[in-house]
Amino acid sequence: MLKYFYIKGKKSGRLPTGKSIALSRNKQKGFTLITVLLLSSLASILVLNSLKDNVNQERLSGNFQKEINARLASEQGIFASITALTEALANNQNATIADLLALGVQNGSTDLGADHTTLNHGGTTYSVVLSQETPDELLLTSNGSRFEGKNVLKARFKIIRGSGGAPSVPDAIVGCDAVDLSGSGKIDSYDSSDPTTITYSKDWSGNITVATTAGSDGDVTTINHQGADVTLGGNSPIMGDISSTGKVIFNTSSVIGNVHANGDVIIRDSGNTQRVSGNVRTRSNFELTGGTIGEHVHANGKITLTRAVIDTKDINDINDPDIKYGGDYSATEIAKNYTGSRFNTNPMVEEVKNNDSSASGYDAKDPATNCDYLSITSEINKVDDGNSSLAPFESRGWGDDYTMLQDKLYLNANSGNTLVSSVNSNVFDIPTAVLKVKEFKVKGDHILVRGDVTLFVENNFEMSGNAKITIEKDSSLTLIIKGSVNVGGGAKIIAEQHGFTASGIPAMRIFSSYGGSGINIDGDSPIYAQIYAPFSDVSISGSGALYGAVRGKSITVSGNSTIHYDAALSKGSSSNDGGSNNSQSRIAFLGFQY
Repeated sequence: MLKYFYIKGKKSGRLPTGKSIALSRNKQKGFTLITVLLLSSLASILVLNSLKDNVNQERLSGNFQKEINARLASEQGIFASITALTEALANNQNATIADLLALGVQNGSTDLGADHTTLNHGGTTYSVVLSQETPDELLLTSNGSRFEGKNVLKARFKIIRGSGGAPSVPDAIVGCDAVDLSGSGKIDSYDSSDPTTITYSKDWSGNITVATTAGSDGDVTTINHQGADVTLGGNSPIMGDISSTGKVIFNTSSVIGNVHANGDVIIRDSGNTQRVSGNVRTRSNFELTGGTIGEHVHANGKITLTRAVIDTKDINDINDPDIKYGGDYSATEIAKNYTGSRFNTNPMVEEVKNNDSSASGYDAKDPATNCDYLSITSEINKVDDGNSSLAPFESRGWGDDYTMLQDKLYLNANSGNTLVSSVNSNVFDIPTAVLKVKEFKVKGDHILVRGDVTLFVENNFEMSGNAKITIEKDSSLTLIIKGSVNVGGGAKIIAEQHGFTASGIPAMRIFSSYGGSGINIDGDSPIYAQIYAPFSDVSISGSGALYGAVRGKSITVSGNSTIHYDAALSKGSSSNDGGSNNSQSRIAFLGFQY
């Protein structure tokens, strides 16, 4: 047995006899190798998994990017199509949705120009299909793609028509030559643009009824420079101001506002009720035989008080008394004595604006100085092309239902039979589709107005029996007429939404150039209308109500008729622009469809 071991040929040491030594160093080297191999394998697995995750993430990011690009492509298709449609509408202000759909329709898709509605560049594409979902709505379906990414975007649009000259209406009642309010119904105001002042509901028969919160903007005005009287013969309250170029005469009526006149102001009453809550100003004489006045009285002429009291706030103010007059003073019984130099001083009441073309401040476009500030005869003659072959329209009176659209009028039972088709005309210098008829008579039938409809009638417009016209919500009816308008006792014109539509047009307008007894509304049902008839005598009678505003040569309101002035109408275009805001038709976005 070995006793010694050698290292590099030299005797190094002695091994114990009968014992062995383990070569631990060699065994350690093998274990390390295995450990390293295991760690390397594990690292490789981790790296491979990481690479796999990175690849998946890259693919997901790529797909997401493709989807985003496809979405952007579909949006670009919508934008490009609207640009093309806007250009087409600018070239034809009367274009309907059907007209836009007809622009190059091929195999169910549109071709308004390859650079507008289709694109194929670098793997990114879009194409747009137009369709008509409802009579008033246009649906654009844009299909966008980027390689494998796909996106479909649907957007709803509507044609908003130019206002066609919606004039502002500064007063509730303007009777250029006279106003006679002999009834017992009140005159007040509301604001259709303020939902807190108006409530719509349906009565037992399904008719739209309207409740309003009474406001104090129900002003009454006359403007004839020769003198145009305001006569309040009934006992109704006027919740607004009265401005008259002539006299103001009333008995038991009350004015919740101010009275301003160029002529006499005469109040004949035997009681002690307050007849004017505000101020009385006249360039002539003031006579009060009963009742009280809430604020000051200024008269350039004389004052006559009989059994009357003027409730003034600062009657004892020496510097500025509320009672001033330039003529004589006469008082009897309980009237207070307002004699003395501090009262008897001419207040120099300013003149009510009037229609005098020779005056230095005359403005033909100002409603306060010109009864016909729209030059309505000239405007209507532009609509009337002189065609003597216009056909009359007369409903059958059998309880039929008709529909009136912007471009046609038809009987619902036979919708394919168009009774009246529109023609292109200029309405206040705005190209407009107009339905033209010789005369228009509705007897016991129902007509639904849908969209912004303009109707020209060469002769007379008549509704009788149980005839009814319903103006759908966000729709309007503009009546342009050279004859008279007669709405009989049982007839109804119902607007499901008062005020301006989205296109800036009042729910109903009547423009008339007729002279004489031109507008006659006699019934027990409400009607919403802005009436502009500067040469017509306007008569409103019965127990119904007029919502809106009225301007006529003379205005007569009798019976229990009530007038509710829609103050929203004063928010139309400026009264100094001829009553036209000259807005153009446009494409309006309504929302996406999912």
